[in-house]
Amino acid sequence: MTGKTAAVFHLFDRGIIKEGNRADLVIFNPDTINDTGTFDAPCRYPEGISQVLINGTLVLDDGGRGEQLTGEILRWLS
Repeated sequence: MTGKTAAVFHLFDRGIIKEGNRADLVIFNPDTINDTGTFDAPCRYPEGISQVLINGTLVLDDGGRGEQLTGEILRWLS
């Protein structure tokens, strides 16, 4: 599903896990993942996500946030 979305938005180095692509990955346990945000507190971190990689850099590891800001603005070229 992410590969098709990336292709529609002409993001050809994203959406599919393969060598040379940008690695934007979320590692989670499907048995324990849970959204903890509410209308009163929408910015709470979810439970059950162990790691997040943005552009191949580990930015969240077992609940601890990394210091690196590796995200970038993605522009859609129609």
